[in-house]
Amino acid sequence: MKILFASDMSFNYFSEFPGKDAVKKTMENTVKYFKAADFSVVNLENILGNKEDHTPIPKDGPNLMSSEDFVEYIDVLSPTAVGLANNHSRDFGPAPLFRTMEILKDRGYQVFGAGKNIEEAYKPAVFEKDGVRVEVFAVCENEFGIADDDLAGTAGYKLGRVKKAIKEARSRGAVPVIYFHGGNERNPFPSPGKTEMYRNFVDMGAAAVVAMHTHCPQGYEIYEGAPIVYSMGNFYFPKPGLEHTLFPSWSVGYMSLIDINNRGASLEVIPYKFDSTSHTPLLGEEFDYFTGYLDHIKAPIQDEKKIRELFDSWCMIAGIGCNGQLSYMKTVSNFTSASLDEYTKTGSRNMTLLKNVFSCEAHNELITNSLDIVYNRKIDKALSGVDYICKLQQLKY
Repeated sequence: MKILFASDMSFNYFSEFPGKDAVKKTMENTVKYFKAADFSVVNLENILGNKEDHTPIPKDGPNLMSSEDFVEYIDVLSPTAVGLANNHSRDFGPAPLFRTMEILKDRGYQVFGAGKNIEEAYKPAVFEKDGVRVEVFAVCENEFGIADDDLAGTAGYKLGRVKKAIKEARSRGAVPVIYFHGGNERNPFPSPGKTEMYRNFVDMGAAAVVAMHTHCPQGYEIYEGAPIVYSMGNFYFPKPGLEHTLFPSWSVGYMSLIDINNRGASLEVIPYKFDSTSHTPLLGEEFDYFTGYLDHIKAPIQDEKKIRELFDSWCMIAGIGCNGQLSYMKTVSNFTSASLDEYTKTGSRNMTLLKNVFSCEAHNELITNSLDIVYNRKIDKALSGVDYICKLQQLKY
């Protein structure tokens, strides 16, 4: 059974829908990969609707929504299932989330990773062929819009729930796969926490882990016979007119073709580039360059010491802010000047920043490790890898 996994799709930054013909042309070189697979999955990272009709939830980061017309991009690809486990599916509350789910289900897609409560959000997409049953569970980090027992939203990560999902899938004779949305944005390497987490999923019985969210490609490994894809990068997330503000790694990525049978799973990567008018699988010299880059960034993953050193350097960039990029340490320092009343205001900037830093696993790991670097006086050593990571963000190696 061959399952094609693609990552995040968002149309939030389009000023208007380009029309059905333009959509078909954009995806004409990529659709064949969806048709060739037995089953396929994409993650929709904006809700469908009219922003003027809904109130955005308080959060740190943008609230993403596009008009219902943009479902045409999904229709052209015609995936088997659409995942909604991400940090934007409840950006405008439950009503447009339910409407989006309805639109997708009416078109025949399995919709998973979100629901009216946490139990529903954890229900898998199910694929069956030649006596093999695969159950794919979409899970995301605990940022904004997470479901609870009596709250609609997404399938926020809980170790016990993931373990239970894998165990119950196995008890049904199914092969479980985790489709995960998380990690440190713009970092070309997974963190030590993510390598540990995804390997734990395999140890629990997952046949593969396929992840995304970082807005750049990360590497992959085969762990105990199971493919672990740390991040495929964006699948289709154009920002028309804002391309000059993006790292080059924003607009490239790879699809993951997972071949699953009763003996195990294997992985084939399918790299591509995109802009607002094209999505193009890489061939020739571009293919060779990208796969060389991917080989380069995946090489340290199995070296625990090296991946920790690289994460220390990443913490200097994003945690401490040594080169002008986003600094979580500076964000945290602003909390001390706010009053208790300010913290208790759900929509306050201090409250949303505080929640984002400490409840999201990737941000929590980042700020904790950044504090350890400062406390243990490791700044000079951590700084030694900063230029290397910044070079990789430019797709240079």
